[in-house]
Amino acid sequence: MNTDYRKPLPGTELDYFDVREAVEEIQTGAYDTLPYTSRVLAEQLVRRCEPEMLTDALKQ
Repeated sequence: MNTDYRKPLPGTELDYFDVREAVEEIQTGAYDTLPYTSRVLAEQLVRRCEPEMLTDALKQ
């Protein structure tokens, strides 16, 4: 599990993965242009991809 973008959800004991931050680090404004299905796939990559491969995987 990739923990680089894992953040606590305020007011709960839950965590979430900040996909927007991961994508925006590659290209500013790119997250807002992604279709919904690409956002879902990006979330899975941020959760499961090896940290050293994440940038290349998201660029694909």
